[in-house]
Amino acid sequence: MTRFLVTGGKGMLGRDFARQLSLLPGCEVRAPGKDELDVRDPAALMAQKDWVAGGWVVHCAARVDVEGCAREPEAARETMVDGTRNAVALAKAAGARLFYPQSFLVYDGAINPIPEAEVPRPLSFYGELKYECERLIFAELDDALVVRMAGFFGGEEADKNFVGRIIPAMFAAIGRGETSFQIGDRVWQPTWTRDLAENSCQLMLAGAAGTWQMACHGSATFAELGQEIVNGLGWQDRLTVEPVSAQAVSGSELGRRPDVAVLSCENLRNARLDLQRDWRSTLHAYLRHPFFDRYRLKA
Repeated sequence: MTRFLVTGGKGMLGRDFARQLSLLPGCEVRAPGKDELDVRDPAALMAQKDWVAGGWVVHCAARVDVEGCAREPEAARETMVDGTRNAVALAKAAGARLFYPQSFLVYDGAINPIPEAEVPRPLSFYGELKYECERLIFAELDDALVVRMAGFFGGEEADKNFVGRIIPAMFAAIGRGETSFQIGDRVWQPTWTRDLAENSCQLMLAGAAGTWQMACHGSATFAELGQEIVNGLGWQDRLTVEPVSAQAVSGSELGRRPDVAVLSCENLRNARLDLQRDWRSTLHAYLRHPFFDRYRLKA
C-alpha cells in the first residue's frame, strides 16, 4: 500500500490528483481541502507524518490568483512559500517523496518553445513565489519531482483560471443581448487538469525525479479557446468571439504574463511518458460534464 497526501485536495488540480490516484491499485489517498488542512500550520501538516510515512506528499495547495497575490503579497507568501516549507518538512520527517506542480508563469516567454533547460525569469510576483518554492524544495530534497505545467482548466466549479472565469462572463453577455465578446490574443497551452494528474501519476509510478515540463498537444490564443467554448456550449448563433490584443483587455492587470508561453516537453516524449492530448478534444470532453448544462441555451 502506497499512501498519497494531496494538499489542496478540493482545488481544481488537487481534486483530479485525488481522483486519479484513487484509481491506482495499491494506493490510499487523503485529499483534504484548505479548510481541513491549512498548509500554513506546520503542526497540522506534521500530524500527517505517520500516515504518509514512506509515501508521497502531493503539494497542490497554493494561491492561483495572480492579481490577488500582487494585491496581498504577505498572505500569498504565507500560503505558498511557508506552506511549501511545511510540506517539505513533512516529507523529510515522514521519509516521503514530494511532488510539486509548478506553473509555466515562472518563465518570461523570451524563447518559444520554452526549452526544458530554460532558467526561470518570472514576470509576476506570483511567478516569483512559485520559483522560490521550487528552489526551496530542491535545497532540501534530492528526490523531489517538480512538473512545470502549462496553463490549465478543470475542476468544474473549482476552476479559477481562464475557462472557469470566461464561461460565466460570456454567458452573462448573451443574457444582456450582446452578440460579440472581446478576448485577447495571448498564446498558451490550455491543458485539462485530468490529463495533467494522470500523466503526473505515471511519472511518480515510474520513479521520476527532478524537473519536467508537461502540456497539451498544440497551442492556442485565448480568443481561439473562447471560440471553442462557444462551439462546445452551442452558442454559435448567439455570440461571436472578437480577437483583440491582450493589452486591450488586460485592464489594470497586476500580474504580468508572457505574451507567448509554449512549453517544450521533449523529456516527457523521450521517456515515452507523454500521455497528453490535443487541447480541443479535451476541452470538448470537459464541457460535456453535466456541470456545464446550466450554460447550454434552450432551443
